[in-house]
Amino acid sequence: MIYKEFFFQLESLKKRKRSPQHRISITQGIVSGFIFRFGSPILTGWILFFLFSFFSVSIHSQEKKEEKKENVPIESLDSSNKPESEIQTETKKESQKKEEPKIDPKAPKFGFFVDSYYSHNPYASASRENKYLTQPARWDEININLAYIDGKVETDRYRGRAAFQYGNSVNSNYKNEVTSEKNSNQFSVRNIQEAYAGIKLAKNLWLDAGIFFGNIGLESWISHSNWNYSRALALDYVPYYSSGFRLSYQHSQKLSFQLHLMNGWSNITETNRDKAIGTQIDFQITDKFRITHNTFIGNEAPDNQRRQTRYYNNLILQYHFTKFFIVAASGDVGIQRVPDPGVNAYRQWYVGTFWITWRPIEEFRTSVRIERMYDPEQTIIQSGTKNGFLTSGGTLTLDYIPNEQAMIRLEGRYFRSYDPVFDYHRSNSKEEKFIVFAVTLKI
Repeated sequence: MIYKEFFFQLESLKKRKRSPQHRISITQGIVSGFIFRFGSPILTGWILFFLFSFFSVSIHSQEKKEEKKENVPIESLDSSNKPESEIQTETKKESQKKEEPKIDPKAPKFGFFVDSYYSHNPYASASRENKYLTQPARWDEININLAYIDGKVETDRYRGRAAFQYGNSVNSNYKNEVTSEKNSNQFSVRNIQEAYAGIKLAKNLWLDAGIFFGNIGLESWISHSNWNYSRALALDYVPYYSSGFRLSYQHSQKLSFQLHLMNGWSNITETNRDKAIGTQIDFQITDKFRITHNTFIGNEAPDNQRRQTRYYNNLILQYHFTKFFIVAASGDVGIQRVPDPGVNAYRQWYVGTFWITWRPIEEFRTSVRIERMYDPEQTIIQSGTKNGFLTSGGTLTLDYIPNEQAMIRLEGRYFRSYDPVFDYHRSNSKEEKFIVFAVTLKI
């Protein structure tokens, strides 16, 4: 009787495995119909590519799981008939599996990052150079946006990171570094992404010295870490890096402070005798709501000119409705003293940015960004027009994420300006639009 029940269970198990499990859902049909009716041909192709990639990966993974199940021999769950030696051997194997290999916390970790891209701008001039953005920096060519190798270490007493970089964005972002100095200039510093050493001074109090990422803004210098591929205008015109000292204090899990003493605004090679100060306050008010405030104060004029003190304020708000649906907003205000002698006046500029990111499934994410920048007196952006740089923009990014290390990205971006500040073949235009396709890998 026992053998009959065993063979009956085996036959029913085989019938279950033969039954079809992969069916196209109603949701997929609705999405596909919407795309073919309302989407443009180019966008439809890319969206279908993302959908096909996701479903093929999920089906392939399920097929592998089924193959593994078929190869597993069916064994009795009753251990009373097994010899005692076999039970002890299995117990030892299970305990060995549970034991994780110990990793030395003092051992350095090494990694690398590659960001390759192609961008197309139908209005681009013959120079192929992006006039206002650092990423993407070139039009209509396949190139490396950013590549780096790094090594870092972090213990309870010391920490540090050294990273060396290359790419179009590096050349674009470091082009304002001085070239006249011999021992320190643009060509000697632009390939250093970060190089700092940190010492723990007291409980939760650290001092870092060297070259490190800047404190202002929501988006990172590494595109892989951002919701959108290209940078917001607010982020492309604040320091991505600083050279100096950074004092950081973690008051609690929700509240932290930073104080920076640095050479200046996006410069490693010093241009005057003064030093700049930066601050950051980061407060996780609730599990869903976070607020960050960043500041900068420093003289941005060379020694042979009148002092031009720059004050900058950046406020960031983030709200996590869920782990995969997040909204954020930032407001930036900058003022700088005019260089005219005998005039005690300041120039001002403003930037507002809004983000929405949604990741409905693990392999797919879509992000939207809306922004507006107003620099009427051309303090930060020199457009050479009557009303300065008064520009609004929108960005849509589609990401295919097979795993957290790799990403395929498609992005479209549009700008509209009050004055014709953008290149349009051999003339100027009030509009600019482009698309970017990128593949990134971060290990």
